[in-house]
Amino acid sequence: MGDATLLFGIGAAKAGTTWLYRFLAAHPEVRLPAVKELHYFDTAETGKFDRQIARMRKEKARRTGRLPTGDEKLDRRLKREVWAYNRWLNVIADPSDAAYVDFLTHNAGDARVVGDITPAYATLSEVSLTRMAGLADKTRFIYLMRDPLDRLWSNIRMAAARRTGALRETAGALLDKVVAGEDQTITARSNYALTLARVNAALDPRTVFLGFYETLFQPETVARICDFLGITPRAAKTQARVLAGEELTMTEGQRARALAWLAPQYDAVRGAMGALPQRWTDNMEALA
Repeated sequence: MGDATLLFGIGAAKAGTTWLYRFLAAHPEVRLPAVKELHYFDTAETGKFDRQIARMRKEKARRTGRLPTGDEKLDRRLKREVWAYNRWLNVIADPSDAAYVDFLTHNAGDARVVGDITPAYATLSEVSLTRMAGLADKTRFIYLMRDPLDRLWSNIRMAAARRTGALRETAGALLDKVVAGEDQTITARSNYALTLARVNAALDPRTVFLGFYETLFQPETVARICDFLGITPRAAKTQARVLAGEELTMTEGQRARALAWLAPQYDAVRGAMGALPQRWTDNMEALA
């Protein structure tokens, strides 16, 4: 590892992690892999590396199938991604923490930060978080939170768009399953309270950056992230929205049921963070 800081972007899903990845990947003092979400530690918890290998092969094939595009810049990016998927597939075919760190530091040169941004890490156990913190002399964790209702609905819209059927009906059915406790994946990614409890138990608070999606794109927040990571402050495209998904408005009934289900998350984050962005307080007033 040398003197480089090992960064883990641990979520939350649909809370700005792709924007953060792109900003940091373009920073000259940061080296991030062309594969954005490695899913190493969440797969290690389940032991289902065969499933992850199949998923990564499919992602590699998607990119290989697009080449050549006729766009020189795009072709270079796709080739870098294919190369990274090939190398990552070799790692997870015989997984180990040492091979994982070697993958992240390969050709890192004098980078001050290397890392892995995988939103699914927000669901990790205390044991896994402690394990991650011990992989390097200096580790840093970034956990971004978005208004619980907005994050949930964005997650549901994304999941619904991948399935067959009309978007509104599919999204409504997914919301029903989540509120009824029948969709554990979306539920786990909505559980800020549990993630914060595990982060507080497993990690030195000085190594953790807790931020909000609603303020992420402000120059002041970008500067704070750079300072936290020990890299030179750099301007960012703070107006860019990434992977926004299809627009779909909740019905009033859906909104009321979802807010009631999410009430503990608002309470937990307010207890941990104090002041909250306006979007959060507006939705909390609807719970009163």
